[in-house]
Amino acid sequence: MVRLMRWTVALVVVVLGIASAEAAKPAAKPKKSLEQRFSQLDKDNDNKLSLDEFVGKRADEKKEKATKRFGKLDKDGDKYLSLEEFKAGFKKKN
Repeated sequence: MVRLMRWTVALVVVVLGIASAEAAKPAAKPKKSLEQRFSQLDKDNDNKLSLDEFVGKRADEKKEKATKRFGKLDKDGDKYLSLEEFKAGFKKKN
């Protein structure tokens, strides 16, 4: 009987330990919408992204890739990305 009680207590401790470990995990961050990402990058709030705003603080290879991507996304060649150009480029990727 004592042995059964010890096993029961041990099982409860293990289950509670697992439950508390699961509760302690940080919640996943909700993904930002493309509109939210665009607004965050649009530092001067002119509703378009310049190359500098799009590239941000990237350096080296990442800066080169971002610059090339900007050129591909800028469909009208005005050196800015509209929200529509920005969204279209990311929808094709997904």
